[in-house]
Amino acid sequence: MARDPATGRIRHRSALDISLRAALFAELALNGKIVDEINAPALTSGELTGDRIFDAILRTIQERPTVTWRRWFRHVSVDRAALCAELVDAGRWEPTRGWPPAFSDAEPEEAQAMAFEIQRVARFDRTPRDSREAVLTLLAIASGAVGRRPRPVVVRRELKSVFDAVNHHTTQKIVATAAAVTRRSRRGLNAAR
Repeated sequence: MARDPATGRIRHRSALDISLRAALFAELALNGKIVDEINAPALTSGELTGDRIFDAILRTIQERPTVTWRRWFRHVSVDRAALCAELVDAGRWEPTRGWPPAFSDAEPEEAQAMAFEIQRVARFDRTPRDSREAVLTLLAIASGAVGRRPRPVVVRRELKSVFDAVNHHTTQKIVATAAAVTRRSRRGLNAAR
């Protein structure tokens, strides 16, 4: 969804990077692996998931238990690189030549269908099926994965009912923090222009 349909290049990379980190944290929170503890993530147990990306995050949280949520959204491009490599390794994406890197979908209909459903939720044509779909909608809109530009401010304002549908404190904290960091970084980019 976050790629330009004509070139295959990833759009709004810095905003997307933040949203990808938030999505990883949200998945861990929804699976009961992490909780919000005094404005920082905390492990609920030392048990790993078996997924190398999730387990790397869990080990890092365990090593750095006092790092606040906002600080977890710095230096997040590594997640994008790892997730892109996973999609290529799984055969879902095919890399194309050029810089910056670009990819084509093995099954483009799947991404189009997902973007369509996200847009339906964002337009309030239907309610999210579950917390995961609500999180995906919020982060896709905040990062510009769907639409023309990142819109992090709408997460708590215009999409409040979708935000409330998450109905999980830690996950709401993750999404709200990611949107705030995206908004702040976008302001910094605009000020530098």
